Amino acid sequence: LVDDDPEVLEALRLLLRHEGYQILAAKSAAEGFELLALHPVQVILCDQRMPGMSGTEFLDRVKDMYPDTLRIALSGHADLESLMEAINRGALYRFSMKPWDNEVLLGNIRDAFRYYWVMHGLQAGGHH
Repeated sequence: LVDDDPEVLEALRLLLRHEGYQILAAKSAAEGFELLALHPVQVILCDQRMPGMSGTEFLDRVKDMYPDTLRIALSGHADLESLMEAINRGALYRFSMKPWDNEVLLGNIRDAFRYYWVMHGLQAGGHH
């Protein structure tokens, strides 16, 4: 999870707490890169509007450095043009709008993990 708003990070953590994922949280793109360097990450959920580096810019770099990750952007603003460009470049797997619908967002995250497992020949539910 990458979001500069601690309340959003906490809300996402609460939403995901019963899903069985190992959750890493970063308050900036720089912290996100630090966590990526230290941990294997399958799915990234990142806010679009962050100081210093936009979510799509961060996810573009992640795509180059860690191409196997599945990248989901969260956007609370009318950033549709930059989000569509990022999808077309292959930087995004999905995006969700803020405020998000819990079930839709959970579904997108579950789909991303399932897609990751299929791409890597792993069994569903075998997250590590």
